Amino acid sequence: MKRIFNILIFLVLAVHSLQLSAEEWTADNIPMVHLQDARRYVCDPENLMSAALRDSTDMYLHRLEKECGIQTVFVIVGHVADGDAFRVAQDIGNKNGVGDKKIDRGLVVVVAVDDRRYFIAPGEGLEGDLTDVECDDIARACIVKNMRMGNTDLAMFETAKAVYSKFKTDKTGVEREGEDVDDFGGLIIIILVIAFWVFIMLSKGNNGGKGGGRRGGSGFGPFFWGNPGHINDSGFGGGFSGGSFGGGSFGGGGAGGGW
Repeated sequence: MKRIFNILIFLVLAVHSLQLSAEEWTADNIPMVHLQDARRYVCDPENLMSAALRDSTDMYLHRLEKECGIQTVFVIVGHVADGDAFRVAQDIGNKNGVGDKKIDRGLVVVVAVDDRRYFIAPGEGLEGDLTDVECDDIARACIVKNMRMGNTDLAMFETAKAVYSKFKTDKTGVEREGEDVDDFGGLIIIILVIAFWVFIMLSKGNNGGKGGGRRGGSGFGPFFWGNPGHINDSGFGGGFSGGSFGGGSFGGGGAGGGW
C-alpha cells in the first residue's frame, strides 16, 4: 500500500514538474506568423494542430480579411501566462495593432489547451457587429464542444468558419446552447454514411480492377480539408512575403471561459 502511495506521489510531482517546465506564452513571445507570411493567421508554435487543418483555418481567415476587411490572429498554445487567455488576447491585439487603425476591425482568438481556457476578442470597431453574445455562441459551439473531445483541429477550424459565415451571411451557422439539434445531428450522420459509401465506390472505380493501382495521394485530394501543403497557393494570394498589422486597438469586449 505504501509503495502504491509513493508511486502516486511520484506521478503527481512528475506531472507538476512538466507543467512548470512548459513554455509560458505571452504577447511578447508568441510568434506572429502573419508578419513572416501574409497567408498565415494561426499562431501554433507547439504544432498542436495538423498542418492540413491549420492551412484550412488560414484559408478562411485569409478570405475574412480580403472579403470582409477583418484582420485576425488565432493563437493555440499549451499554457499562457497566469492561465489568463483574456489578458493575452487583449495584449496581442493592442501590442501588434491587429486590424486597420481607422476602423479597428481586428479579431484575436486565444485557446490555451493545458489551461483549458479560451477568449475571443473583437477589436473596438468590431464589437458592434460581433457582439459578446455571438462570441459566446461561437465559442461554446466550436471551441468548448471540440476541446472537450480533445479536438484542437476542429476547435480552431470551426471557429474561423463560423466567424467568416457571420460576416458573409450575417449568420454564424452554429446552434445556440440548449437548442434541439438531434434531428440535424441525425441528418449529418446519414450524409456522412452516404458520402463514405460513394467514396468507396469511386475508389473501386479508380483502381481499375485487379490490375489498377492508386494514382497518387490518398484519394481525398486537397479539397477535403482545404489547402494542405499549400497546394492551392496560386489562389491563396500574398505569396511568401510577410504581412503587416494596421494599428487596431482592443477595449475588452468579447467572450471567454473554459471547458
